[in-house]
Amino acid sequence: MAIDDFPQLKQSYGSVRLRVPGVPSSNNYIIVTRMPGNQFYAVSALCTHRGVALEPFKKGAGLRCLAHGSQFDANGKVVKGPARSSLKSYSAAYNGHDAVNVKFPNIGYSVATELVEAGAGERMKLEFETLTGMEYSVQVRGTVNGVSSALAKFALTPAGSLTKTSLSGNGKIVSLYIAPNQNAGFITILRE
Repeated sequence: MAIDDFPQLKQSYGSVRLRVPGVPSSNNYIIVTRMPGNQFYAVSALCTHRGVALEPFKKGAGLRCLAHGSQFDANGKVVKGPARSSLKSYSAAYNGHDAVNVKFPNIGYSVATELVEAGAGERMKLEFETLTGMEYSVQVRGTVNGVSSALAKFALTPAGSLTKTSLSGNGKIVSLYIAPNQNAGFITILRE
């Protein structure tokens, strides 16, 4: 998240509720709050009592559910019921100057592959749906659990030059073309 896109997060106690594309619908609204000392917290925006949307953080009041009065602190711990359990929290890391990264575990997507003719030889076509604002890159490695991997250069057309190393998602299906590599049998598409 670029802080310039969320002016509320430019100062301590700033908070914003937002929808996160690509996250399953039961968890796709979160609240991100900046506390003193550049501490950032990201939590589910639904009250654990009855699933009502919470208000963004307010100093002195915390995260509040206007429906039944539950309150939570910035990191999702229950301060006042009737809610009994904490909010789901996500890892939030500030880069020190202009962005906060929030990690959502176990989010996946499918990729379709096929070999295509590309003039001088074959290329592997990778096709998948992108999310607007996310950056994508491709890595290849020789074994499933291999720690060494290499960034793969790709083209956006079957016969295009293999010069790109990343692309920005636009919410549409994208096709990438890479050269098959006999030494690398496993492909990872990274989404950041």
